[in-house]
Amino acid sequence: MTRRVLLVDDEENVLAGYHRVLRKRFEMDVALGGPQALQAMEGHGPYAVLVADMQMPGMNGVELLQKARESHPGTIRIMLTGNLDQRTAMEAINQGHVFRFLTKPCSPEELGRVLDAGIRQHELEAAERELLEQTLTGSLKVLTEILSVTAPEAFGRAEVIRERALWMADQLGASDAWEIGVAAMMSPLGMVTVPPSLVARERAEEPLNSKERETLQRIPEFGASLLERIPRLEGVARIVRYQRKRYAGGGYPIEGPTGEEIPLAARVLHVLSDFVDIEERRGSRVVALEQLKLRKGWYDPRILALLEQYCGRIPEPSAQGPRLLPVGALEPNMVLAADVKTRTGMLVVCSGTRLLPSHVEKLQNFASLIGLEEPIRVAGEA
Repeated sequence: MTRRVLLVDDEENVLAGYHRVLRKRFEMDVALGGPQALQAMEGHGPYAVLVADMQMPGMNGVELLQKARESHPGTIRIMLTGNLDQRTAMEAINQGHVFRFLTKPCSPEELGRVLDAGIRQHELEAAERELLEQTLTGSLKVLTEILSVTAPEAFGRAEVIRERALWMADQLGASDAWEIGVAAMMSPLGMVTVPPSLVARERAEEPLNSKERETLQRIPEFGASLLERIPRLEGVARIVRYQRKRYAGGGYPIEGPTGEEIPLAARVLHVLSDFVDIEERRGSRVVALEQLKLRKGWYDPRILALLEQYCGRIPEPSAQGPRLLPVGALEPNMVLAADVKTRTGMLVVCSGTRLLPSHVEKLQNFASLIGLEEPIRVAGEA
């Protein structure tokens, strides 16, 4: 865990004085002004603590701290100013999220005490983030595996959508790719709140009454409501909530954002979810893409164009065809080339699923206790 400190001022003698006295206590770098500080943070960071003078030419302290907060949110930010008026304080707090203020002239001893406090704060926040990330990652892994076992068809489709969504996120330069991946896997979560028979009837394009259609429309809302209860998944919940919202208006929820105000990840999921649905029903990528193009105002044109580009790069099935394996030969990361069903016809894991360890264990248990249709078809090697 880093204890490095970056001091920023436009007066070289001030930086030299602090560096001379404090360099034995801290691993310290200095920068003359905001642009040099940003370069240091990109090239030599991360830093535990950033101390910035307020009055600097070109880029003042508030502007620097704001940029630092955006690019390095884990760095503790401290403001050094010769005139701490109310306006300066409010700007620093609101825009730069300042940890402490120091007024000039500030002795090296006082600066050292505040740097110690800043480093302790950095360590506490870093430990908390690590704990939350480990807890969140573990919780999501368990949740995904449980749902993939209890709703294999929906979460098999979600895994296909996730892989394509992550590719799109990379092409779009999205900064929240992890949210897109998690949202894709959690997008069908609301289905666990509705009867499976209703979902099956909708998939089979059977007639539905108004109450049944309303229930299906609210699946994203149900899923979002569940995700909102998990800390740090508020953004994912918002993506899931608006995954059926149409770009030009309409869709569900009836009220809400349109166009670019819809979360980018939600716009990606809307395109991919409908594409995968039609592709499965019609058995053709070309037909699915053309049908989406006919739905004027439903989708973000940029993402629809990206989908067309993606379709051009999806590899055709291997000339070797699928491999046929017994259940005992299945391994994690293999991709199923056909649905796996029991001998009585019950779906266990759907085609396209990339096997997790839990899938392999589930299939082995079903094979020994109930019996599966074997051999299992898995994607052939290119």
